[in-house]
Order: sequence, then C-alpha cells, then structure tokens
Amino acid sequence: MHSYPRSAMACHARFSCAQTLPSSSLRCNPANQPGLRSGGVANLGLIRSRNTVRWGVRAAVSETMGSNETSWVEFPKLSSAGKQLMESVAVMMDRELGALIKDSKTPADVRSFQGGTGEGSVTLRAGRLGSKIDLVLGSWLNCSLSFGALNIATLIAMMGLTSDAPHLLFEFIQSGPDSLVLVLDLVPRTDLVVDPEYLARFYENSGLEDIRQTFEKHPQTQPHRPSALYLRSIVSPTALLYEISGEGVEGGLDAVIADLVQPAAVKVVQTWVKSFKYLGRAMDSDAMAYMKTRDDLIKRKGVEVDLSANMPRLFGQEIADRVVAAFRKGV
Repeated sequence: MHSYPRSAMACHARFSCAQTLPSSSLRCNPANQPGLRSGGVANLGLIRSRNTVRWGVRAAVSETMGSNETSWVEFPKLSSAGKQLMESVAVMMDRELGALIKDSKTPADVRSFQGGTGEGSVTLRAGRLGSKIDLVLGSWLNCSLSFGALNIATLIAMMGLTSDAPHLLFEFIQSGPDSLVLVLDLVPRTDLVVDPEYLARFYENSGLEDIRQTFEKHPQTQPHRPSALYLRSIVSPTALLYEISGEGVEGGLDAVIADLVQPAAVKVVQTWVKSFKYLGRAMDSDAMAYMKTRDDLIKRKGVEVDLSANMPRLFGQEIADRVVAAFRKGV
C-alpha cells in the first residue's frame, strides 16, 4: 500500500510489488521512546530485559486466533506469526459470513500459479444472490526481487448493495525478517465529509480510533504514507497504515505481530462483522445507484491499474490474463 501496492482496496494493489519499497530504517529503538499508554486493543506493557525490549500483551486475545479450523485460503510463505494471523482471520471471515457467500469456483490455475519472479495464489468467493456480500478475496504472493523475498497476503470483503456497511481491507506486506507494512481498514462507501452520520455510525462510535492510537504510540511502528493519492482518498480516518519493525525486540518481528498486530486485527475484523450485521442500513434507489458507481470504480481501478499493469512484469502475460479474468467474473 505504499509505492508498491498502489490501490489496495482495488483488490489487487499488492501486484505492484516490484516497485520501490519503503525505507527499512524504521523507528526501532524502543529504549528512546516514551511509555505506551493503554489502547483500545489490549493493555500493552513494556517488559525490559538486559539487552532487548519486548512488548507484552496483558489481555485475552480472541479465542478465534487459536482455532484449529481449516482456512479456505492459506498463506504458506509468511512467518509463523503472520501465517497464524492471516489464516485465523480468514477462518473468522468464513465463519461469520456463513451462508452469505458461495464456495470458491476459482480455477485451479488461478488458485496456484508460478512464473517470472514469483509464485502466488488468488481465491475468490462470490456472495449469494441478494446477500450483503458481493465478493470475498484471499491471496498471497511471494516475489523474489533484487533486495530479497517479498511476501504479500491479502484478505478483502466487498459488500453488496443491500446494506451501506463498509468494505474490509487487510493487507500484510513483509519485505524482510524484521520489516512489515500493515494496511487494515473498514473502507467507507460514501464521502464522509458530507455524511457525518455515516462517519459517526461506523467510525467515531466504534473504538477504531483507539486502535489506531495504539499503533501511533508504539515504539516499533511509524506511519506508512502511500505514494498513491488515490489510495489516500478511499481509506477511512481510522485506517491502520503502518510500517512495523522487529529490530531490537526479543522474539523479533513475530513477537510484535503476536503482541500488537494480532489483537488489533482481531478487534478490527470483529468491528467490521458488527458493522455489516447490525449497523448497515438499506438504501433508497438514488443512494444505491451512487454506491454502486463508487464500488464499481474501486474495482475497476484495481484491475486496470494494478492487475493489468503490474502482474505481467512479475508472472508473465498469460498468468496475468487468467487472474484478471477470474477477478472480473468474481469467481
């Protein structure tokens, strides 16, 4: 979601991963940082040892994260903590969406492909007719680039037109053993400036800003500023857009993922589930037409700019065409 995933909500922003990566010189000396206050995710406490600093979570993480259920999408190239996080969230989405989405009919050569400089998988699940869900996507990419391996995992839920609830966007972008970019948001489906009620209903009264503040104050994070103005224009004010470092931390990046990112991700996804189950509202025909236009533009931007432009450079034109075709069909 920085200079390489250029329009993440457009469903495949991560395919621009061959572009310039963000600086790896993240703020990673916790000893020089002020104490972290309690946030909306968990009570985080600083645990100091002789030569390292470790952040511990003194809160119960959702039992969902310990699930032994089989995920509909897997993330084989991530670190152990990243793999557990993404697959557990995928299981949570599957459980909560239930009868709203169909089983995947994504072709086998889209669910697994290899070519050019990497390998990957894209799994699509369409919403059932008349349901609140339009499309669910899970994918991973592993690219061997000049600086090393780049691993990008994505979970997206695009909402249908029976409700005005936000879309869900979750991207986990790991460019090294101690470097992570997190993109996690409930993407609004209207202009928040002219719709303060929508802003209050899904964001101001949700606790999402407390979660964002936890990241803002954490010594292992710094804000991620996407280069694409388009992306900045579609995310919410409470979006988690952060670069995260594991340097100088006992247990490295996986410890930060387990202590900070995992409980935050669970809370955000639970908030999204609540939003589409209980807070979304039906729309009149004019509002529905506006929202359809907005949703379609977001999808089209993802295909035309990100998929079509960047996948051929990584995987070749044939694979790119297969993935684009599957996405356009929504299968």
